[in-house]
Amino acid sequence: MQVFSTVDKLCDQYPNITVALGTFDGVHIGHQKIIGRAVALAKAIQGTSVVFTFSNHPLSIVDPQRCPAQLISNEYKAELMQELGVDVLLNIPFTFELLKYSAAEFIHLLKMNLTPKHIVIGPNYSFGYKCAGNPALLAEAGLKENFEVEVHPAVLMDGDIVSSTLIRKFIAEGNVSAGARLLGRNFRIKGQVITGDQRGRILGFPTANLALPDKFAVPNNGVYAVKTYYDHHVYPSIANIGINPTFNGTNRHIEVHLLNFSGDLYHQFIEIEFLEKLRSEKTFPGVHELIEQIKTDIQAAQSYY
Repeated sequence: MQVFSTVDKLCDQYPNITVALGTFDGVHIGHQKIIGRAVALAKAIQGTSVVFTFSNHPLSIVDPQRCPAQLISNEYKAELMQELGVDVLLNIPFTFELLKYSAAEFIHLLKMNLTPKHIVIGPNYSFGYKCAGNPALLAEAGLKENFEVEVHPAVLMDGDIVSSTLIRKFIAEGNVSAGARLLGRNFRIKGQVITGDQRGRILGFPTANLALPDKFAVPNNGVYAVKTYYDHHVYPSIANIGINPTFNGTNRHIEVHLLNFSGDLYHQFIEIEFLEKLRSEKTFPGVHELIEQIKTDIQAAQSYY
């Protein structure tokens, strides 16, 4: 898969382009349907599947105060796109300049640079200045410019429309298993291990501490059954998100205890995959009670590995 950060004249390099348009900020199961359809249409005409999306959420420019927390990094987004069989990923920075494009100018941008045969979008897709463009307008333009527009229906899960907004809600509530059903995979966080209080080692459960990733979604405080990815290995683990109230902590962070692991993880990057929330954060009367609870947490987490 080729990845571009600018809109180049791809129609000169790639034949019979089919485009999936969208923010795709979670690449959840609804997004996967749209992208998968574009890939299938491209294969049917021996063409090229292209995903046109943005490296930053449009609200980061339009209204930063309302910009939602990120669900995935751009690096992870590219990995997911490749797994879906996409040939070309256009991961374009959304800028003030792009914000000013009218709907007609955006369609012209697509036509001149991609000359698409097919465009696949979701039912709520909008484009152009003040979101003036909609599926009907794009379909009308397709009749004039000789491309077909396919609007993929919304995907439902348990009666709810699958959306990044709903996934963020589940993650914020700590309901990581519900978020996973909508994502089509478990929610993950990647970060660098930093120096902590080293209290876990004293308690007999050494932990890797991560600072909370800026602008990314994070589950609410509590203990979770997780898997930790490090150096091409996967370790069953438990993670605690919170402030360590038993020790009068104030700074919120993530600490992970990797089972069956010994080694130095300081300054290394690890990835945490959330499986299930085991319990909420609570204050214990003493260290002994905390140690017993950690043992119980590890036993409870075993069933999720």
